Amino acid sequence: MKIGVKRLLALVWFGGLVSALGSACVYDPDDRCSAHQVVTSHNRCACEPGFVPGEDGCVPCGDNEMESNGACVCVAGFARPADGAACEAIPEELGADCDTESAPCTDGPYPLCHQTDGSSGYCTNSCAADEDCMGGYKCNVDGGFCRRPPLGYGDSCQSNEDCADGEATFCEVIQQNVCLVPCSAGNTDVCFEGETCCNFVIFEPICVPAASCTANGGLEVE
Repeated sequence: MKIGVKRLLALVWFGGLVSALGSACVYDPDDRCSAHQVVTSHNRCACEPGFVPGEDGCVPCGDNEMESNGACVCVAGFARPADGAACEAIPEELGADCDTESAPCTDGPYPLCHQTDGSSGYCTNSCAADEDCMGGYKCNVDGGFCRRPPLGYGDSCQSNEDCADGEATFCEVIQQNVCLVPCSAGNTDVCFEGETCCNFVIFEPICVPAASCTANGGLEVE
């Protein structure tokens, strides 16, 4: 019996389709999430604790890191020396409380008492560029000192009350639920180095990375 070419090709294609269907993943309602995912209260799959979304599914946070609002952040006492770098231990003397009148910084790598409230402040060092700073601090070029990140910046929150004890007193609850730094016209110096005061209209102006302000529909506040 002869089979036409078109019929033969159709049979080959159909056989391949059956084979592919036979090897395809079968939906299992009791195990429908991918590796390192769990079912949330909203009946959706999300990364399990300690994992965050990556290019190939959920990936674990690294050494000295913890998951917070879908991102890996450094645990207490550690900081990234630069964006994307591994978390490193913050030197004990860096950021220590000091007072220029009664409790100056000790001799060492962080002898400068940067005043934040009267004569009191925190111990740091002088700088000319970010490379001179440690522990996530960045160089305030105009002041010539390594500035610490705003206290409480990036902490998880549900309301402004959760942020009240730090310098980042605004709780952004629309996307990330984290504490951010509020700012205003004429008071943009509160923003950390590399950030700008941005007005997104939907809430009060906040400090955000300079590149993300206008890119996300905000207007820079001067």
